[in-house]
Amino acid sequence: MIDGAVLHPVESTDPALLALTTAQQSELAALYGDDQPLVTPHSDTSFTLLLVDNTPVGCIGLQPVTADTGEIKRLYIEPSSRGWGLSRLLLTHLETQARAQGLTTLRLETGPEQHAAIALYTRHGYHPIPAYPPFEHEPASLCFAKHLS
Repeated sequence: MIDGAVLHPVESTDPALLALTTAQQSELAALYGDDQPLVTPHSDTSFTLLLVDNTPVGCIGLQPVTADTGEIKRLYIEPSSRGWGLSRLLLTHLETQARAQGLTTLRLETGPEQHAAIALYTRHGYHPIPAYPPFEHEPASLCFAKHLS
């Protein structure tokens, strides 16, 4: 664990979470313009906020899809906190959370311009899969999945 890093479950309405996800959407808009799928996570998505020295620097969400499949939502680290391994910390936490819920597969959607995200997921055993709804007709969507063991 990174010194001073704390993972904290939060509601989808938490102001710090909303600030981070708004910043994420702004970054995505800068990369893709209007050609990005904007999908709101379901109300049953559980979110985790990452604090470093009591400052919110990242977030991730786990959205149940089926009895055995979950979807990663809103993995984000604010720019000045990148490069410390915090995204790996969030991803590992979410995989542990998914296993504890009995999920056997995680899936996600990202975009072709998000090179660091693609590298993170492939390093952690995620492999490309066909685009799933609602991303199947989105040219700026790449989908990945991992079978949890």
